[in-house]
Amino acid sequence: MTTVEVLRTVKIAAELGVIRVKYTGGEPLLRSDLIDIIRGTTSMKLEDVALTTNGSLLKASAKGLSEAGLRRLNISLPSMAPDVYSTLTGGELGDALDGIREARNLGMEIKLNMVIMKGINAGEVDRFMGLARDLGGSLQLIELEDLSLEPGFFSKYHLDISDIEEEIVHMAQRTVKREDMNHRARYLVDGLQVEVVRPINNPNFCSRCTRLRVTSDGKLKPCLMRSDDLIDLLKPMRCGSSDAELKGLFLKAVSLRSPYYQQRG
Repeated sequence: MTTVEVLRTVKIAAELGVIRVKYTGGEPLLRSDLIDIIRGTTSMKLEDVALTTNGSLLKASAKGLSEAGLRRLNISLPSMAPDVYSTLTGGELGDALDGIREARNLGMEIKLNMVIMKGINAGEVDRFMGLARDLGGSLQLIELEDLSLEPGFFSKYHLDISDIEEEIVHMAQRTVKREDMNHRARYLVDGLQVEVVRPINNPNFCSRCTRLRVTSDGKLKPCLMRSDDLIDLLKPMRCGSSDAELKGLFLKAVSLRSPYYQQRG
């Protein structure tokens, strides 16, 4: 999708009542037009515009993103151990940390995302909590999902993180429920906000989900876990469809929403 097509999609979504937009990937910072996209999106006066990145390219782009109006970042880090990080990503942990600190110095709100993997980083939760606290940010602990993974990866590295959440519960001084996200708990631990995302065998995971994704090739995706209900937005857009016709495609996509995990028990 071109810059114009992305921003037209966001504009139509906003006219339908969408108030929050997050750019994810892949890695969004690989797009040379990302700052223009962010600038165009923030000019629409939405309630929230955020970006998810692995941070490896962030140091060079943080100032431009800040000047474009970006105020919130989700940073996906697999490990705080340099050798493990390098093995998993092929990059350097120091580059990511430098970028994160640069963004924080520019006033951006930082949330660290840690996907917990058995035998790789499950013992690093305390280190991630320390980093998030030092950044004045928050931490999201995420259970590994079987989503576009190589064969055997999920069975090898998946860890039920209920025990980790129980430890967080005992450490927390306060717990707040998110009404907008399946009653997910926010645990306040010595001033740090920690969320635990547990989709597997969680019948409440899809509860109150209002998210609608747009794929990189311009398809509306009502559910992260499914690809059999996509609605092509880009082809009609390029064939001259009006905004009203494109809004109809949004509404069709929303009508296809169905709780993935509840369907499958």
